[in-house]
Amino acid sequence: MKKILLTLAVALAVLPATAQKHLSFNKVEIKGTTDEMTAALGKKGFKYEETNDGVPLVIGKYAGYSDVEVNIIPGDDGQVCAIRAEIPPRLSWVKLENDYTTIKALLAKQFGKPVEEVEKFDGGPFEESSEKLVCLIKNKCTFRSVFESAEGKVTLTLKHQGPICFVCVLYENAL
Repeated sequence: MKKILLTLAVALAVLPATAQKHLSFNKVEIKGTTDEMTAALGKKGFKYEETNDGVPLVIGKYAGYSDVEVNIIPGDDGQVCAIRAEIPPRLSWVKLENDYTTIKALLAKQFGKPVEEVEKFDGGPFEESSEKLVCLIKNKCTFRSVFESAEGKVTLTLKHQGPICFVCVLYENAL
């Protein structure tokens, strides 16, 4: 009986450590310190660029796109909790929307149907694609798809910084 209880106690002690799973980005588990994650992505071909306010920036390939900027975001405990990837900017709505649709399909293949999906324009419909790009720049459209799993969530959005428009993918580990 003591042997069974001891085995059970050991199993329960080990279970929390092995049960915690993390999301993966480019087949690299999102875990460890920012230095460890930077090194792991370096082995996948990402090049370290700089660190701003404790957030490393690496550049590499993601989802078939080159020169993707990736921020490795630490939590309060110093462990990586999220990855933010920005696809290179587009000057055309058609190309931007194609990037969004392509990545959305890849994420759906991996995570299933999005749990949240918003793709709308305020004041539309618009005939010209340039009008759609202006809407994004003026914060008058929302394109967001959220995918969830036991390991965390992935949020796909269209973003802009001034007139520069791009697709952003945020991987967040479950708490």
